[in-house]
Amino acid sequence: MALWQYQFFVIPRESVKDYPDFKKVEVDDEFFFDDSLFWKPLNFTSTFFSEIESILPKSKSWDKDLIVFGNLESNTLQVLCEEDIVTSVSFRIDYMSNFENILNELIDFFLAKDLTVLDENLNIVSLEIEAIKEIIYHSPQFKKYKEFLN
Repeated sequence: MALWQYQFFVIPRESVKDYPDFKKVEVDDEFFFDDSLFWKPLNFTSTFFSEIESILPKSKSWDKDLIVFGNLESNTLQVLCEEDIVTSVSFRIDYMSNFENILNELIDFFLAKDLTVLDENLNIVSLEIEAIKEIIYHSPQFKKYKEFLN
């Protein structure tokens, strides 16, 4: 993940009740956690995310099981699948870009599909643009980025 990006995780709201304490789900050094716990039991196929292509164009992926929308170095949403069943979803916002329109469209998609967004600390995020911008602008990487510019 680049210094100019903030990563969020996406999980089905329906599965949240099964894991009310996200803090017990392990996160590795690169901010990944096993979100397959939330996705696998529900058997969503990759087509569930096909509408994302109208927000972020589909990109070539280095892995046959990874669907990449957008640019990995900028605004991106990634869907990992096993045999076409969704096992992990995350997105990154590039705060050097004009990301508000993309973020608003992603929020609309998440609301329409009844999805929950988690920040890098596994806190449930309010699906409102200002709340998400606040998380990004108070993140350690954004602060480092600002220091780098000065």
